[in-house]
Amino acid sequence: MTNDHPIVDVLVLLAALIVFVPLFQRFKLGAVLAYLTAGVIIGPSGLGLIRDVKATQPFAELGIVLMLFTVGLELSFGRLRLFHRGVYALAISQVLCTTLVLALAAWQLGLRFEAALAVGGMLTLSSTAVVLQLLSDRGTLTTPVGRTAIAILLIQDLAVAPLIVFISGAGANAGSLGATLGMLALKFGLFLVAVWVFDRQALRPLLRLAASTQAPEVFMGTTLLLVLGVGWVSETIGLSMALGAFIAGMMVADTVYRHQVTADIQPVRGLLLGLFFITVGMGIDLAHAYSRAATILALVASVMAIKAILIAGLARVFGQRAQNALALGGLLSQMSEFSFVLLALSVQTRILPPEFGQILLAAIAISMAATPAGAALLDSLSPPHKDAKHSTLGNLKEETGQLAGHVVIAGFGQVGMAVARFLAGERVTVLVLDLTPKRVTASRVRGLRVFFGNAARIDVLRAAHLDRANALVVAVPDPLAAEQITAIAHASFPDLPIFVRASDETWVPRMKAVGARAVVLDGLTTALDLAERVMLVYAPEKEIPV
Repeated sequence: MTNDHPIVDVLVLLAALIVFVPLFQRFKLGAVLAYLTAGVIIGPSGLGLIRDVKATQPFAELGIVLMLFTVGLELSFGRLRLFHRGVYALAISQVLCTTLVLALAAWQLGLRFEAALAVGGMLTLSSTAVVLQLLSDRGTLTTPVGRTAIAILLIQDLAVAPLIVFISGAGANAGSLGATLGMLALKFGLFLVAVWVFDRQALRPLLRLAASTQAPEVFMGTTLLLVLGVGWVSETIGLSMALGAFIAGMMVADTVYRHQVTADIQPVRGLLLGLFFITVGMGIDLAHAYSRAATILALVASVMAIKAILIAGLARVFGQRAQNALALGGLLSQMSEFSFVLLALSVQTRILPPEFGQILLAAIAISMAATPAGAALLDSLSPPHKDAKHSTLGNLKEETGQLAGHVVIAGFGQVGMAVARFLAGERVTVLVLDLTPKRVTASRVRGLRVFFGNAARIDVLRAAHLDRANALVVAVPDPLAAEQITAIAHASFPDLPIFVRASDETWVPRMKAVGARAVVLDGLTTALDLAERVMLVYAPEKEIPV
């Protein structure tokens, strides 16, 4: 298809998004695979609807920048403190050991040292987007397997920044590799100091000013100015715009504006990131891939097997149960969306030849397409309890259709149970959402109104009829999960009283900033304090304590 007007290419890209994403989601294959497939079909190797792939590069590059920014948003220091040291020891060991083994394998195949290390690093990473979607769809985000997988993905995401620095330095033409990397490390250190000063002196006032205007377009514009501005400075000093965006995300992550920034940037980021993956798909040379099919499939099988074995073995060494270790290996064995970014950078800086880049490009895409096999392994090893399945979204809607004036409790651990028991004694109707299948099943056997559902999902909250509820009690022990639930609930139901537990005083202002009416610190009387605050909703003449 030949047309000089650039709008035609944009129309083709948008049409591909509309057609392929719903189709793939219908079969639960994931949006990333939909984008890649769309790119292959509409690109030069497919129907040829778009022949000039370079014309779409600006969209793709902006998508990468926003992807790194949102990853930085997820890596607040509060979240990094969530997991115990054993889990992080496992995660760090996985990154180091897998990188070393894959780099040695690449070196044995004839790649020079820096190229082998770049390949080892990029193939070590697992797909955050694919894995989190699988865990979310199965309601296993808070299970031991889910939490450990998230910790490993967090450490892998952190590894992206030094990998970008290494590849940028290894591809430089001037001086020795050591001297080049040393200079880049110095620049990176100075950049971090400058960012730290900006963070302490200007970031919060800037975001506060934007928020005070009450104009969404001003806040959105400020966010984009921050992302692109920090990214531009990073690129100007010889690092990369993506790295700068990643650092900008980490800056915003520890502010009270994090959730609003995430909500504002998400649609734009999703669209541009989709265009990036479509561009990646368009870059796959089908003729070359077909001619090297045996090599590509052998590479995919080898890398996924090595990663699965190493992850499972390390998980056992660090105390994971055998079935959880195997499930982790199957779940994290694929390669990552960041592998595409690092591969493109490696080819651009001439660390890797384009021909080998094509082989890796196809291998990464195939490994992500094969992820459902890992999910099937996870399901077979840790299947949700049969009775819990019957307590999910559809059942929730059916059983609570006429419910009104009730209290919704998110989390049914010791605190949630105690709050529910107290409220039931006061003849208050209670509906509970929990993500532990056995707990849900046992509670329903006793006749309690407990459902398997993720309270951080707005469709679940709507199914629980939060619009007709008198209060929401967030009793989950994970403070970041509690913050997320509170923010999502308050955004959709701003008049609903929300009462939240918190592990320590540092979380009180954060919870209130995202919409909590009152925050109760963990202690001997946590459940009683939460229940008393709920009861004050039924006695409005009394002042609600904070």
